[in-house]
Amino acid sequence: MPTIITADQFVAGIISVLALRGRKHFVLKDTELDEKFERAFEALVAEEGSLEVTPNFTFISDPLHGDSVALRETLLAAKEKELIALNNPSFHTFDIKLSDQRANRYLQNLPLPAEFLNRIVDENFTS
Repeated sequence: MPTIITADQFVAGIISVLALRGRKHFVLKDTELDEKFERAFEALVAEEGSLEVTPNFTFISDPLHGDSVALRETLLAAKEKELIALNNPSFHTFDIKLSDQRANRYLQNLPLPAEFLNRIVDENFTS
C-alpha cells in the first residue's frame, strides 16, 4: 500500500537537498518558483507507483495568475518551521535556513528516496 506524502514533506525534501548543496539564497522572477515546483510535482506523480507514495496535494499553477495557492501555503508553513526565510511578500527571494544536520534528519525521515529528490533538484532547481 502506498505511503501518503504531504506537500510539507515534499517541499522539506527539496529544501533539504538544496541546503546540503549549499544553495541557500534564491532570487526568482515572477512565477519561476511555482513553475519549478510544478515540474517537480509532475515528476513525483509520474513516479508515484515505483516510489510507492501517493501525494495528497497538487502544485498546479493557476492558468490566469501563474501561481499555486497550495505552494504558497506550503512555503508559509516552511517559514513557520524555520526551514526558509521569505525576504518579500511576493515569494521572489528566499533563504534556506536549514543546517546540514537538520536537512539530513529530514531526508532520513521522508518517504521519498534521496536519489529521487536529488534528481528532481538537478532537473528543476539548478538554474
